[in-house]
Formats: sequence, C-alpha cells, structure tokens
Amino acid sequence: GYQASLTSVQNKLKAAGFTTTVQQFTASGRTGYNLVADWPGGDANRVIMAGAHLDSVTAGPGINDNGSGSAALLEVALAVSRTGYQPAKHLRFAWWGAEELGMVGSRNYVSGLSTTNRAKIKGYLNFDMIGSPNPGYFVYDDDPTIEKTLKDYYTGLGIATEPETEGDGRSDHAPFKNAGIPVGGVFSGADYIKTSAQAAKWGGTAGVAFDRCYHSSCDTSANIDDTALNRNADAMAYAVWTLSA
Repeated sequence: GYQASLTSVQNKLKAAGFTTTVQQFTASGRTGYNLVADWPGGDANRVIMAGAHLDSVTAGPGINDNGSGSAALLEVALAVSRTGYQPAKHLRFAWWGAEELGMVGSRNYVSGLSTTNRAKIKGYLNFDMIGSPNPGYFVYDDDPTIEKTLKDYYTGLGIATEPETEGDGRSDHAPFKNAGIPVGGVFSGADYIKTSAQAAKWGGTAGVAFDRCYHSSCDTSANIDDTALNRNADAMAYAVWTLSA
C-alpha cells in the first residue's frame, strides 16, 4: 500500500545520495506520511521545491492520479543524481500524503515551516496528473517566471499550451500559494471534456474527458498516454534545472 510505495521511493532516493525525512501527520483520525528528499548542496537560503502526491482515492489504483506525477518526480530527482547536478539553489523534492483528503500532507508541511523557512522557498513545482489518456497540455498560470519557463519548453516542442484552470486550488500547490510562495506546474486534464478546438490542436478525441477514468477503478496502467507523460515529465525536469541554476 501507501507505506510500501513510500519506502520504495525513499530507498531509491537514499541510494542516489539524497537526504530523506519522513514527516508524520494525522488525517481523518489516521496517520499519514510525507516523504521529503533534499539534494545536498546549493544555497540553503534559496530553495526550489518540486512535489507530487503519492496517495490515491480508494476507488482505484490511481495510476494517472497520481502515479504519473509521483513517478515523474522520482525520475527527475534520480536524473539530478545521475548527472551529478550542482545547482546554485538548494533542491528539495516531496511526495505528499493525503492529498485526496484535502491536501492534508502538503498543508501540514507548509504550516509547520517557520516564517524564515517559508521565505527561503523561491518556487514550488507541482506534478499532479500528467499522463491523461486523452491529454491536454495545461500550464499553471500562477507565478509568471515559472509559467514562462514551462511554456518556453512546450514552444520548443511546437506544442501550444493553455492556462490550467480545472485543478485550480485542488492540488498540493495551493498551500504553498496561500503562504505566498511562487508556484507552477503542468497538468494533462481530469474530468473536463476536450473540445473540438483542443482536439484539433493536441490530437485525441473531442467530446470525451481528458481522463475518463478520473477517480475510478479503471485508473490503471492502461490509463496513461506515454507521449504526454514523457513530454510533461521532461518539461518539469527542464523547469527544475532552469529555476535552480
């Protein structure tokens, strides 16, 4: 279950040279856990964070929501290690618990930060649902610098993006944003319906949800568009590198 997933991710990160911390909290009377991983080095007064929720709804396996984001985040972190990247800023990655209960894990993390430590976080990137089977390419329109960084990447691929509105305030970037921390991210769509204009631009099927298996039992490994997952993971990696340089 959740703890087995968390331990698996933690072991990979430790082996790659990250310093890991498991943060415990209470959600709906049960114990929840966040996993936080710091890459040694970089300016500790200027932190770039990237996060994804590791939990899913009980209705299904949660492979797009949010196995896609959790796995992409792990791959970005492992790429930092593989390349021996030495950013100017300090890099921190987090896998959140209990997002589906109302961003409980990320809210707990942010509320536990001192004012000084909050001020050190110069940007937070969110990975939530990035491999939808009928994908759109949506970029959070929150912090202008993060938004432009991500949009520049898609422009290089020849992909026109749209502002992300479907998940506004519904994922783990919300507690960071509410604390005055610059946030951004990418999203491939949930239960909103793809329009004919969007299908013309991105391919896929008009009149069908971006993810017809959103919060359902069919959110399995078959419920992933590999091209979207690869592009979005690469965009987030590009943003992590660019913003932390």
